[in-house]
Amino acid sequence: MNRAYWEELSDDYEKQIFSVLGHDRKRQLAALIERHADGLKTAADLGCGPGQITPLLARSCGRVHACDISDGLLDQARAACVDFDNVVYHRHDLARGDPLPFPPSDLVLCVNVILTADLEKRERLWEQVTGAVATGGTLLLVLPSHESALYTNFRRLDWHVRSGLEADDAIRHSFDREGNVPQLEHGVRGIEGVKTKHFLREEIIVQLADRSLTVDTVEKLPYSWNVEFPDPPDWLSAPYPWNWLVVAHRA
Repeated sequence: MNRAYWEELSDDYEKQIFSVLGHDRKRQLAALIERHADGLKTAADLGCGPGQITPLLARSCGRVHACDISDGLLDQARAACVDFDNVVYHRHDLARGDPLPFPPSDLVLCVNVILTADLEKRERLWEQVTGAVATGGTLLLVLPSHESALYTNFRRLDWHVRSGLEADDAIRHSFDREGNVPQLEHGVRGIEGVKTKHFLREEIIVQLADRSLTVDTVEKLPYSWNVEFPDPPDWLSAPYPWNWLVVAHRA
């Protein structure tokens, strides 16, 4: 993780970073948080950013640990949670692998944090995120979908074909070339120039099982085509692109 990058971005976070909660078309994530957080003693919001989701945890849990790499974003999280006195804030770089500054929690929320293209850092992120889950605890995890990225490429190709491009031209203009072939095969794709890891459904299940967490559900968390394409045509409708929304537990 690059702290300087996130500190610089903190002033314009809302405009530049995709808001999972803001694009939660069916309120799936919010409903899961409310259901699993109700009456719990402790929760953790890993990579809390400006605190878009932290208040949902604070309303229901005894104590919430809000964790982020950026002081600027933590200041915004404090402002977002000004009505709550049960949130503790921690500046912590999850990718470094240092011990977490708080004990394992009953509920851990981690929304689009395990994104780095660096495999070693990503493994440390998996260890930090899963290690934050207490025995008997629950993990709510949101991750970019590799399957959705491939589906988006198909819809881009379909769009070009419908627009009248010849087959070779349609293919040439359709597919994501941000990265070399091994990276793309591994799920590392460019999002506005930033190489970002996308995950297969089964890949997530294996990663969690290797760390003694059992997956309860893996759902699609859809978002609008406007996120993928500027001015998408009216005929481009469902099925929509998606993130993975995962619920897992530690027995």
